[in-house]
Amino acid sequence: MKIYDKNDKIIEKPDFGKGYIIPDKRLVAHHEAVEAVEEVGHYETVSEYPNGGKDVAWVVDVPGAAPQEAWDEYEDIYRYIPYTPEELEQIESKRTHEKRISDLETSSADMAEALNMILTKAVE
Repeated sequence: MKIYDKNDKIIEKPDFGKGYIIPDKRLVAHHEAVEAVEEVGHYETVSEYPNGGKDVAWVVDVPGAAPQEAWDEYEDIYRYIPYTPEELEQIESKRTHEKRISDLETSSADMAEALNMILTKAVE
């Protein structure tokens, strides 16, 4: 599916660090109502027989059409929504917190390993 911005311009490579996409629909065309049209045609002689009989066939000159109400044709798309400055700040804050947690976990693991080495040497 295609990705469009709020002005219906196609976005080839959206920056998901600065926005997100949502499913949406885009108006492709409006179709006017169609009134019923009756079929118009005539009979043509296909064969004639010596006794005066005939084979005839119906030949359509104007095909009939059923009535149809007006309708809109839509295309399924994705809509790119840029993050607001507040949302970007919140995301950055979350990344900072996640980085700090990751650093603390690494540091804690390093400290546990060092403590284990000290205790192992003390027992020997």
